[in-house]
Parts: sequence; structure tokens; C-alpha cells
Amino acid sequence: MSEQYHLAQANILYAVDSLKSEALASFHELALDIDALARKAPGFVFRLESLFDVPEDPYMLNVSVWESMESLRDFTYRGEHADSLKIRRTWFKPPRGAPSVLWWLPAGSLPDVDESMARLGTLNAKGPTPEAFTFRRMFPPPVS
Repeated sequence: MSEQYHLAQANILYAVDSLKSEALASFHELALDIDALARKAPGFVFRLESLFDVPEDPYMLNVSVWESMESLRDFTYRGEHADSLKIRRTWFKPPRGAPSVLWWLPAGSLPDVDESMARLGTLNAKGPTPEAFTFRRMFPPPVS
């Protein structure tokens, strides 16, 4: 774990229907449980969920910050969150590009929606780089 840097992640999900629809009601129930688990998970720092219920293209942006790659990986791919990944197509369309992005940020700073969307754009435009990467192609924290 780097005490000077934390790992940020953002993932974008395009809904099959309005985010307020009955079709997504079970997702919202599960999301509350997953959020509670995340907040108790070792290494959790911060979470921001933004819902964009645009009539022709509803989507959700989830942003979180973790103390380390290991803590994010453990939460993402183990337990109840991992189970939810298996059924996400119930509520969300296949991704249009990279569905998620990772990047290092100075400990104590928090990403916002604009930065998160820019990092997704960078990953989609350039592929994995130290500024925007994935679990499959990771980069270490910057050296100070």
C-alpha cells in the first residue's frame, strides 16, 4: 500500500430502462447492500454514485477510492459484489467501451464526475497508461 497515493476507480453502466423504472428496482435494492459492504471493507476510502436518468440513454457512474489495488480487487471479485457482477446484464446494457478505469491519486484528494469521465475517455482513446488503466493492465503508483 502506498501511503502517498490511493487508487481511484470509476465504472459506467448504461441502464436497460429509466433508472427510476420497475426494471431497475431490484438493482437499487442490491446496490444499497453492496454500498454498505463497501463502506465496511478493508481499504475503503470514498464512494460517489451519480445517476444520469437521461430519457434516451440513462446511465450510472460509480466512483470509489481505495487504499490499495489489493483492497479494491478483494472487494470487487470476492463475496457479494462478485456475485452481483454475474447478473448485471439484468439491469445494464453491454459496455460501449471500457466499462471501468483505475488511476492513482494523492491520498486525501477525491475524484469528481468530470475527472472520472475524462479518465474513462483517456482509457478508451489511448488504452491503458499510467493515467488511466485496468485490472488487466495495471501501473504502480507514481514515485514521489
